[in-house]
Amino acid sequence: MEERCVFCQIAGKAIICENDLAKAFYDIFPVNEGHTLVVPKRHAATLFDATPAELAAVNELIFQVKELLDEKYQPAGYNVGVNVGEAAGQSVFHFHVHVIPRYVGDVDNPRGGIRKVKKNVVPYPLAEEKEEHVYNKLVRDRIPELIEQAGKVAVCHIAEGEEYTLALREKLWEEVREFSATAKAEELADILEVLKGIAANQGVGWEEIVKLANAKAAERGGFSKRIILERVEE
Repeated sequence: MEERCVFCQIAGKAIICENDLAKAFYDIFPVNEGHTLVVPKRHAATLFDATPAELAAVNELIFQVKELLDEKYQPAGYNVGVNVGEAAGQSVFHFHVHVIPRYVGDVDNPRGGIRKVKKNVVPYPLAEEKEEHVYNKLVRDRIPELIEQAGKVAVCHIAEGEEYTLALREKLWEEVREFSATAKAEELADILEVLKGIAANQGVGWEEIVKLANAKAAERGGFSKRIILERVEE
């Protein structure tokens, strides 16, 4: 175990299934609901550092995870993949397999799957010929106007009901991930704006949220003392 590796430290109730050599747990920054990571228990930096036995154990858990996610979320499909090395997007250097449930309508056009991580060197058959960027996500109110001012066409629709609720949640994860990656105050401002939207959507005034936060801080404290709870001993 590497003391500084976040994946090595994950244990207890955070683990959704395991075997002798591997374990699985939910990604704390999920791409979709149910996004799970499967990792070897031994610290191995990349897929190519794992032993054949560890690879077999990880593969066994991937199928167990699929059964759990099928039952809990009923996804329409999956993306299963591994990033190897910084150039390929790996940010935590403990070999991990992403098991990402996919749902009908979670993106406008899913064709190409993992091929969409970058533009093809050779054009993919039947790919759209016109240049367009598909986002299918909640944006700030003035974004369509700014796009039109730039001489482009913004294709939009108004989210209602459950779609809006889910879009707000996905936007919150997006902004949290961006702050985690950049640590910029600007991203904190975006998080705050999304939280205001979530509160309004739930019929809760922002003043009430602040009051609840102050009450919880008075009861349990804030985070200024930088305390990391390692364990609780009986």
